[in-house]
Order: sequence, then C-alpha cells, then structure tokens
Amino acid sequence: MNRPIYEILREFLRDDERLCVVKAPPGSGKSHNLIEALDAAVEDDYRVAIAAQTNNQVDDLCRKFCKRYPGQVIVRFSSATYQRPEDLPADVQIITDKKLLPGGPCIVVGTVAKLGLVDIVNLHGLLFIDEAWQMTWADFLTLRDVAQRYVMIGDPGQIPPTVTIEVDRWEVSPVAPHAPAPDVVLNNPELRDIATVLELDVCRRLPADSVALVRNFYDFHFDAHAGPGERFLRPGKKLDMSRAIDRSVALLGEHSTVILTHPTDEGGIPVDPDGELAEVVASVAVRLLELGCVFSAGPDDVAQPRTLEPGHIGIVSTHNLMNSAIERALPAKLRTPTGIKITTPERWQGLERPVMIAVHPLSGVTVPSSFDLETGRLCVMASRHQSACIFVSRDHVGETLDTHLPVADQALGRADIVGRGHKQHTDFWRHHAGRNLIV
Repeated sequence: MNRPIYEILREFLRDDERLCVVKAPPGSGKSHNLIEALDAAVEDDYRVAIAAQTNNQVDDLCRKFCKRYPGQVIVRFSSATYQRPEDLPADVQIITDKKLLPGGPCIVVGTVAKLGLVDIVNLHGLLFIDEAWQMTWADFLTLRDVAQRYVMIGDPGQIPPTVTIEVDRWEVSPVAPHAPAPDVVLNNPELRDIATVLELDVCRRLPADSVALVRNFYDFHFDAHAGPGERFLRPGKKLDMSRAIDRSVALLGEHSTVILTHPTDEGGIPVDPDGELAEVVASVAVRLLELGCVFSAGPDDVAQPRTLEPGHIGIVSTHNLMNSAIERALPAKLRTPTGIKITTPERWQGLERPVMIAVHPLSGVTVPSSFDLETGRLCVMASRHQSACIFVSRDHVGETLDTHLPVADQALGRADIVGRGHKQHTDFWRHHAGRNLIV
C-alpha cells in the first residue's frame, strides 16, 4: 500500500530540499494532505506561510487550520479593505501590516497577491502554495522573499491562469511568465532536478467510471476510491421513456455520465445565448426533482440513498450569458441561495455537488476556437460530480469534431495545445457514443 503523501511531505519539511511539487487529481484531498503535513511544522515550531489564489480559499483554509490545530497562532494576512466573515473562528488573527506579523512559530495564510506585493520582514521556514496550477510563474516569482523553501500543490487538469496581456514574445521561453508555475518547474530540467515531485494517486470525489473518463486529461495515473456501483442516481418514480430526459436518467443507474442532445435547427445554430437549450437545461433539473431521484455519493449512501434536493444540483456552462439564461428559465423556488448553483467552470474549481448538469462547451460552436477546445474547462466540468453528471448539448458536436481541422497556431517548439484539445474533446464524445450514452 502506498504511503500517504502527507507523510512524505512531513519528511520534506524536516529535510533541506528547497522545492516540492504535488500533482493531485480532482477531489483527491489536497487540502487534507496540506493540513496533515503541517503536523511536522507545528511540532518543530516552524513559521509557515500558506498562499491561496482567492480570499474564499484563504478563509476556508483558516477555518480548517483552527479546527485541526487549536491553540496554534493562525494569522489571516489581509488587505485593509478585508471584511471578516461571520463564520471565521475568533482564534484567527487578522493582520494587515507586515510589521505586525508574528516573529515566532505561526501559520500565516494569505492570497498570492497579498503575500507577493509586500516585502516580508522575516522569512518563513516554508511556503505552501495551494491550487498552484492557477498561479503563473510571474506570480510565483513575487513570492521569492516569503520563504526559502516551497511546496506547490494543485490539480494540473484545471484551467490555466487568466492572462490579460499579449504573451506571444514568451511562448518559447523555458520560464514563460504566463505559464502555470508548476508546469515551468516540471518542464525545465534545471528546476525539475532540484524538485521533489509527488502524485496523489486516488480520486475520492468521482464515481469509478468517471475516474476512468477524466484520467485521460492527466499525464499520471490515479484510481477511484469509490468501487463499481457505489455511486448512482436513480429515479424514485416511474420513468416516461418517451422523454429524452427520462431515457438519460435511466442510464445513470449504471453509469455516472451521459450526454443529452437537443436537435439543431434547420436554420442553423442560434446566436448566443441559446435560449432554447437553456430551457432544456432547466427542464432537466426540474425533472430530476419531479422524479424524486435518490443518489449515493459514498459508501454510507448505498443501502439508504439520499433524496435529491435543489442544493444537491449544480449547473455549469462556459459563458455567463448562457448561465443567466438558464437561471431565468429555472422556477424561482430553485433560484434561492440554498438552491441550484449556476456558474462558469472557473468558479466551479474546487467545488463539488452530488449531481451536475453541464452545457457541453462545443454546443452551438461550428468553428471551435482555442478557447472552446481548451481542455481544462471540459476537465473541470466533467469532474465536479459525486454521483452523476448530465451533459446537455446541441446534436451537432460529434459532426463538428469530425469535420473540424484544428489549426496549430502555437509558436515553434511549443506543444500543440489546440490539437491536443481537439483530440481530448473527440475522445470524450466517442467515449459516450461507444457506450450508447448519448441520448
């Protein structure tokens, strides 16, 4: 049996190596391993810094650290405009001035932006970077004075960092400032030689067959924690097999993903947003609740499945206009703060729901762009569910992929990202077609 990654990280903390990269599949317990690894730092009276990408991630880590390490000095390093959430434990100290940071043993948590934009007076013994694949190499360089040793942990299948400036001049650079920081380390021989590279080998979130599907987006192997048949979505009432939605639900008793297609109009694909498809997506959510569906999201649910409620459902599409159209199409009673969550793949990163409904990123697209074919979005969309995921799409996508010839417009010497995206989208569609999972 493989040793837990957090045990290896504890050894790294007590060694003198400078850099560690941890590759983690979706739902593999990244935060759990980070928190458990801190045992060594707490026992040895380290000053540890934790960098996360967003304020919500920072607050979440602070809550977990307080629960795991009561009595430890935990600092939330923030901007002057930060508003303390009501549910943030009172033990968390809010500090905005670098001069007031503790000089002794402590855990300091802040965003990459906050930690990178100030000159830290006293170096920390170690810097953990959570969700590291969402951070550019340029952002990592701003953290060089926070600590002398670094651990990057994250999901390499996620969406690359958003860059708003022209980056063509750096495309062939081995240390491209706009590239995800861990990728720069792993693809640069000089940096990789000094790095300890670890891989989490179990996905705990997804059903077994979804792990086999999502694994195609990664360059390392991992297995499913869930056994075959452990996760499912089943109707509580009799299905009407004349309805496409019900035929899709019928497939989810034995499979965890299905594609529900909607006919493409003879007049062509509608201009964004596709209001008709938005209504189909909303009707899927409504129908799942009408059917009184039950689901299993873990071993404790198999014998006594839970009844599906609005808060168990998430909806994702790549465009805000489409998400707004779906929200308008949903009944008002499902659009409450505790109801169905609807947002983009970028905002779904790090989140999960028992059941997801996803608008296929190529639905309505006749000439896919590099944005459309970007694999991170499809990977995120296909890896948020614990029990079942229904992809909704116009029925042209298979034909579009077959007839589209991707243009390799990358710089010489760089990987063909567009071609890879086309292949992975094609493999994803054919995976479902070959198993009769397209309705």
